Amino acid sequence: MSDLKILIASIIIELFTIYKLIHIMQLNSYNIDQQIIWFRKNINLYLANLLLLISTILYILNYEKVFSILFLIIIYICLLVILIENLPRKQKKKLVWTKRIIRLLICMTILFAILHIINNKFFIKINNYSNFLIVSFSPLICFVSFLIMTPIEKLLKQKYINEAKNILRSNNNITTIGITGSFGKTSVKYFLNSVLRDNYNVCMTKGSFNTPMGVVITIRNELRNYDEYFICEMGARRIGDIKEICDIVNPTDCIITEVGDQHLDTFKNITNVLHTKFELVDSVYNNKNDNSIILINGDNDLIKNYAIEKYNYNSIKTKKLIYTYGLNNVNDFYAKNIKTNINGTAFIFVNTINNTEEEFNTKLLGAHNVINLVASISYAVLKNINMNIIQNSISKIQTVEHRLEIKKINENNIIIDDCYNSNVKGARYAIDILNSFTDYTKILITPGIVELGDKQYAENKNFILYANDKTDYILIVGKTNKEALMEGNKNSIYFDKIEQAINYALNNINGNKKIILLENDLPDNY
Repeated sequence: MSDLKILIASIIIELFTIYKLIHIMQLNSYNIDQQIIWFRKNINLYLANLLLLISTILYILNYEKVFSILFLIIIYICLLVILIENLPRKQKKKLVWTKRIIRLLICMTILFAILHIINNKFFIKINNYSNFLIVSFSPLICFVSFLIMTPIEKLLKQKYINEAKNILRSNNNITTIGITGSFGKTSVKYFLNSVLRDNYNVCMTKGSFNTPMGVVITIRNELRNYDEYFICEMGARRIGDIKEICDIVNPTDCIITEVGDQHLDTFKNITNVLHTKFELVDSVYNNKNDNSIILINGDNDLIKNYAIEKYNYNSIKTKKLIYTYGLNNVNDFYAKNIKTNINGTAFIFVNTINNTEEEFNTKLLGAHNVINLVASISYAVLKNINMNIIQNSISKIQTVEHRLEIKKINENNIIIDDCYNSNVKGARYAIDILNSFTDYTKILITPGIVELGDKQYAENKNFILYANDKTDYILIVGKTNKEALMEGNKNSIYFDKIEQAINYALNNINGNKKIILLENDLPDNY
């Protein structure tokens, strides 16, 4: 093969590799630790790169000798495998061409170009196949580029953070509500925004913009000088992540939705998760004013007991700072008489502080959503918003996309789409909702739950064991949790993709009326 053809083939494969890896880096929030974890979990994807490296070296050393043709065949096979592995596929969450991605792409391109220039100046004289050595190292070269850009990105990040702080400081009348939790925080954010916006000018972090830079982008691009509330969702993967966001926005109030077995691959244990979520409470508590509100999920014993231990909140009765909400009647605010059907959910909201009860109706399904609605209602009550306005706002809330979203294919075939970021407790809530539709053939489609660390196998097996008696069919998708899920139900049916499972459920499973629960859909980095 000519020098030019080898160079062109190398560049084409490298470009596809770059595209795939910058997408993975974006999905991993540009975090070095998370990227290393991803590489460790997916090391098998790069065995072809290792074999390409070895076979290329052997070919160069054995050039024009007896085994050269064998090594050459292996080289071409490896190149084909690497190309196929890195070809663009249908993306669940598409690559967003941010300025950071463009800077990273430029850095990678320059680094690859330098290596090819050096190779073509010094090593190609030995053997023109030496360009394939660069191809074999392409994942490592991409990661090195990422490391090179990290300090530069930190400087830019601090510049943008300072700008965001100045914008917030210029609005003296704004109330910043921090919302965090292992799950439920996005739903509470949307529900609370629906309630507050009927009375106030509100800005909230969009979509899953819950990282420090996501919050900063929202402040710089969305926050208006007349906004009265800033609802700030705060996500975390490691200790200190919430504190970093709090240092930017200086929250006035906060809501803690849940603490559970999420992101244990980085947190390592539930105690670290708990302490990180309470970085938000610490920020509000330490900077509290007379009107500050701390609202926590009192159904979660970890949250409640830690709050009692750290703040002794039960001792404050006449002028409370910390309030509890949930589904249990020991909370300051709770829901009872929850009734769900295909059209939504009805429940009674109980305010134990004022000894009042109010009826609510929502288009949303099940207790999973009710507890998040209670958080939003409780905050609005504490802000003295008129109850009729709150009830009207709750009744108008539309289902958040992919969160127990009802999709009617026809009168006899219904899909409950709960594909967004499943968790252990939420998955069981969803199964309970599915089980409540007694007139339907009940079908569960799931790839299982991820980011559970050492508990992942056991929790996925237990999830299916819980679902066995509440479903008629279980369809498993993807290899990530296949072994654990099929251990929980050996009669379940396996599919590579969720679309294949849905098609099978609709066309190959008997039943006049079918209801299908889509529980989770793993992102592209799994």
